[in-house]
Amino acid sequence: MLAGYITASRTSLARIKNVNNKPVISQFFEYENSQFSGFDSILSLYLRKHKGENRVACFGVAGPVIQNTVVATNIPWRIDGAVIKEKYKFSQVKICNDIVTTAKGLFELPDDKLFTINKGVGIQGGNLGLLAAGYGLGEGLLFYDGKRYHPYASEGGHAGFTPGSQLEVELWEHLYSNLGFVETEDVLSLNGLERIYEFMLSVNRATKADWFKKANDKASKIIELGLSGQDEIAVKSLDLFVDCLASEAANLALKGMTLSGIYLGGIIVPQIITALEQGMFMERFVHKGKMEPLLAKIPIKVIIDEKIALKGAGTIAYELSK
Repeated sequence: MLAGYITASRTSLARIKNVNNKPVISQFFEYENSQFSGFDSILSLYLRKHKGENRVACFGVAGPVIQNTVVATNIPWRIDGAVIKEKYKFSQVKICNDIVTTAKGLFELPDDKLFTINKGVGIQGGNLGLLAAGYGLGEGLLFYDGKRYHPYASEGGHAGFTPGSQLEVELWEHLYSNLGFVETEDVLSLNGLERIYEFMLSVNRATKADWFKKANDKASKIIELGLSGQDEIAVKSLDLFVDCLASEAANLALKGMTLSGIYLGGIIVPQIITALEQGMFMERFVHKGKMEPLLAKIPIKVIIDEKIALKGAGTIAYELSK
């Protein structure tokens, strides 16, 4: 069995072993996408180095999966399950949206890989929601059929950004003037955090700090200085990001009636747990008028396992092999 997780910058691949009737990752390897022309080059290299019987495979990719094929959202790669199956002699190949594989991985997580923001009063067997902010914004839902949860993907991160305050209206206007259409992902992502910082510079009539100009990873630097309080604009930028994240999480909770909980994941959220803990997130999350009592009861947890999407792909591959 083979599992893969493809992001905008990296591709992770691993063999999946059956250990006591549970899928376990082995022969894990990660590749920088910029060094390869496409996914096939990475897969070919991996299979040459890590030989084994190619039975089933599952790959999680950020993008809309249609008929087992996906054109990745943030890199110009087309990944076709049928082509991979034929070329590498797999019996089955399944291409999934990365939110689907992340959702499958939820049920493999130990308690120490989850951080509770709101304990809430979850309803057993109710819907679950998943929101992951990183290079893009992934959103998905899970429903319970009486025996187990089933995830399904959405492209909600590409829906229009909805401002919830006067400052966010100004943010929308700022982005609209540059982008022409403002997706929620344009705000709640690594690039989005940079955009928020640049917007806050204009609002406060400030100039870009030297650290911002020099930083290779600007979003991580904004998070670092925002959490430490060393840069006033970074602090305000992170506060605005948390507000927008909470509002979008509440929108997902209401649209999906996720009474069993909301999970927050991706690259960004685990880095800003201390900001979420301070109460600002929950204050904005419940700020939905008549729905405040309902939202206050929804459990909210942060995923702190960076391999969750790969593990979920492994779970799917394991299920296909049965």
